[in-house]
Amino acid sequence: MANKTGLVTAKSLNVRPGPSTEQPPVASLARGAKVELLETVGGWYRIKAGAVSGYVSADYITVVDATPVADYLWEMELLRTAQLAPPAEKAITVLSKHTAAQKMTAGIWNRQGGLLEILCGIIEVAPACGVAVLCVESGGAGFDANNRMIIRFENHIFWNLWGKKNPDTFNAHFRYNPQKKWLGHQFRQDAAGAWVDFHGSQDGEWRVLDYARSLNENAALNAISMGGPQVMGFNCARLGYDSAKEMFDRFSGDIRYQILGLFDFLRGHGSTSTMIEALQHEDYVKFASLYNGPGQAPVYGARIESYVKAFSGNICVHLRLIVFERLKGDVTCSI
Repeated sequence: MANKTGLVTAKSLNVRPGPSTEQPPVASLARGAKVELLETVGGWYRIKAGAVSGYVSADYITVVDATPVADYLWEMELLRTAQLAPPAEKAITVLSKHTAAQKMTAGIWNRQGGLLEILCGIIEVAPACGVAVLCVESGGAGFDANNRMIIRFENHIFWNLWGKKNPDTFNAHFRYNPQKKWLGHQFRQDAAGAWVDFHGSQDGEWRVLDYARSLNENAALNAISMGGPQVMGFNCARLGYDSAKEMFDRFSGDIRYQILGLFDFLRGHGSTSTMIEALQHEDYVKFASLYNGPGQAPVYGARIESYVKAFSGNICVHLRLIVFERLKGDVTCSI
């Protein structure tokens, strides 16, 4: 069992001093916790998780590296099939007194918190961080009212990837502010028509993408940010995809691939991740500079922090409700 890692799949998993349910637990581990597997004893694992050591039931541990797989979360069957929503007892009750930010964070958690909790456990950041990033990037929406994936077409990226070699065609249909490249994005399909803004309208974004794909599909798909996490297509290799088209197809098919893609993007290829470290240290401006770029890092950092606080406020209210229910005798037994 040397160097094996396990992932807790139960809501709450008791750690016991010996391989028997007759021995009272010494600690418990939450779903998504990573453990070092030291030994197999019948249907039990002897484990170590930080300062916690003991025995846990093997029924509630998945060995992450039991079979050779690429180290991408979206390729792990356990995560591709994990329950998307949190269990009922962890769902957040939305109250009329909640702020708009609290309602948004609660909505994301109630739809996707089951998977988010596992993934945040894997990278060792607070679930509030995962929720906050999705709030800032897309309001937690992966698809629009027409069931199209949420996208944002970046004219300046399309220029870098295709326009430089085709300046006449590009300049006839696309433009942006050369001093602040993320501003002034406009499009016209008719080279003699009027210029129109398109950011803020998914109909507009898709109109631009469809036209750009007719010019060069690969460059066009590399020039969009995709889904709930708004990861750029040109980052496809960082997420373990062979092409932006493969990433686009996965993200378009199921929101869980968008969420897994967010966490694969945060992890990257190295043994450490500066983005994850920034979240662990609650340095949201640094995180935003790495995730969104330095141009508006203070703005994005402040937004992330505000949503972290909003989600934390939801949890405090939820915990008070749980305590109230337990005082009435409604106690849930752990595993």
